Amino acid sequence: MSTTRVFLCLLALTLPLVPVRGDEASIIKLLKEKGAEITETKGVATSLTLADGSKLTDAEFRQIGQLTHLKSLQLSKCLNDQTLGYLTGLAELETIQTNLMEVSDDGIKQFAQLKKLKNLKFFHPGKTFTGKGMAALADMPNLEALTVAGSFTFGDDGMAAVGKLTQLKSLRTWHAGQTNEGIKHLKNLKNLKTLHLGQRLTYKPPSCLSDETIAILAELKSLESLQIEEARLKLSALTQLKQLPELKTLTLGGIDIPETDVDLLKKELPKVAIKWTKPTDVYMKRINAFAGK
Repeated sequence: MSTTRVFLCLLALTLPLVPVRGDEASIIKLLKEKGAEITETKGVATSLTLADGSKLTDAEFRQIGQLTHLKSLQLSKCLNDQTLGYLTGLAELETIQTNLMEVSDDGIKQFAQLKKLKNLKFFHPGKTFTGKGMAALADMPNLEALTVAGSFTFGDDGMAAVGKLTQLKSLRTWHAGQTNEGIKHLKNLKNLKTLHLGQRLTYKPPSCLSDETIAILAELKSLESLQIEEARLKLSALTQLKQLPELKTLTLGGIDIPETDVDLLKKELPKVAIKWTKPTDVYMKRINAFAGK
């Protein structure tokens, strides 16, 4: 072998492996054929949405895992412990939204490998998810926002795990299984600025939201924005929110309270922008069920 050829071989061994853009283009083409909506920036995929991934194969999930510039990922009907494992190399991911996932509490720990993740959303997770595994996400440096909605198995144990995520600035949860005992764990979230809290996913007591819940929320001194939904609340309970020194906006969505009391509340909290909507028929059915009507 000539000296020149030896030199070129050695040089090739020292060069870093660079992904071939054509490979990414073919992956994007294939995934679009499977129903994925993909946003490309400068020739690479930065956002992927899959409304129904139930027919995706393991090989196709591995291909999603090769789209290493993804910043946003929305998946429905396809995420489980195994398929999540194929995505843990997506080091640029900042937002993940799931619907109807079947990831277990142990499997949830895999999200901790996504160090740049800022916003994590779980809609209608399966019964293998109670939320306890989210305690493993406590050391994720950039995780700021969490949503858990549509799961009765996400209850007080899950809220206890959320209470360990002290880096959170935003939390949204509704139609879950927590009670006021679970809500108490939110007192540990000293950086929490935004909270969206809705009613439990049941027609049986105890109610949560309730007047007792408001007393707990009044201790979350860092709150700037509070949205609460689907409950019957007294003016005397809501005025406790005067204890929140940073509160700027209060949204009362589908809250059963006399409009005259809302007017009085606005006078009690003059520096807070308050928006109120009456309960829908669906909301009233649940509210009345808690009251035994």
